[in-house]
Amino acid sequence: MAISQMPISTDAFTHKVTNPAWKHKPTFYMVATEDRSINPDQERMMAKRAKAKTVEVKARHVAYMSFPKEAAKLIEEAAASATANQ
Repeated sequence: MAISQMPISTDAFTHKVTNPAWKHKPTFYMVATEDRSINPDQERMMAKRAKAKTVEVKARHVAYMSFPKEAAKLIEEAAASATANQ
């Protein structure tokens, strides 16, 4: 995972987003209930704001590593949703 990490762009902090995709596209979110990097309540708030289809797993920050089946299922649901909405 460390090799695939890229430095964050300053645009992430300075670019004005005028039309966020989560406002008009189906959204999916996996809440890691044991996360110590992002507060799970904050994750839930962001997911709710985006009207996301949400699943919760008892995991820390990198939930897709410890819950790969649940992550794959959520990705498959998102992919099926994208195909259905075309």
